[in-house]
Amino acid sequence: MALKFAANLNFLFTETAAAISERIRLAHRHGFQAVEIPYPSGELQEVKEAINETGILISLMNIALDGTREELKFGSTSIPGEENNFKTQLDKSIAYAKTVNCKKIHLMAGTVDSKLECDHFKTYVSNLKKASDDLQLNNMIGVIEPINKYAIPSYFMNSYEKASNVLREINSDNIKLMVDIYHLQHICGNFTKTLEKNKNVIGHFQIAQVPNRNEPDTPGEINYDYVFETLKMFGYNDWIGCEYKPKTTTVEGLNWISKYNVKT
Repeated sequence: MALKFAANLNFLFTETAAAISERIRLAHRHGFQAVEIPYPSGELQEVKEAINETGILISLMNIALDGTREELKFGSTSIPGEENNFKTQLDKSIAYAKTVNCKKIHLMAGTVDSKLECDHFKTYVSNLKKASDDLQLNNMIGVIEPINKYAIPSYFMNSYEKASNVLREINSDNIKLMVDIYHLQHICGNFTKTLEKNKNVIGHFQIAQVPNRNEPDTPGEINYDYVFETLKMFGYNDWIGCEYKPKTTTVEGLNWISKYNVKT
């Protein structure tokens, strides 16, 4: 089974294009057939035009975020008192995802006060249960991602144990786990057993080397020869997001694709 990779446009082609629409064109020009994008606030029409022009697939989209409030820049899904805000962001994201035929939305959890962990958990589960119904109506899934404490301190969804508890509580086919192998290594390592344990709830993968979050073939803690072979045996046949920071430039770093004999 051939693995297939999508360019994450929060990280790739940023050095040559500020607009998401232009990054889409660059990704297509350099061989990518799919991309992951943030909610393209301020350039919805331009992004639609770039998609129509290139035929590129949007494999994953981040939920719309509140850019006016610093405390909500990483999402509101787990934030007590922000339930209406979350619903508004979700509705906007679903509407846009429908226009570009994107089937996955990353529901970002937000940063929290550890003293109120129980309140955040209840809010998170409640919002995700409601989101599941909306996503099901639109034939989409939402994904939740454990993010390590070095990348985003105080991020609510910060462990695989917590993710498992949340998914068990929700018990929905429309809310899945996103495994970013970069974050997984920082949080707990144990790549093989974590995949085995969560096999039935994983809905998306992303990649980057540890510790510097560069291309998979750069020196680091993760053996991507093993990772890619394991993912093939795992049976995952959807897009894998390239959410890494180019060591030099995006284009110069793309040699890893041919090195591992994978597809974009």
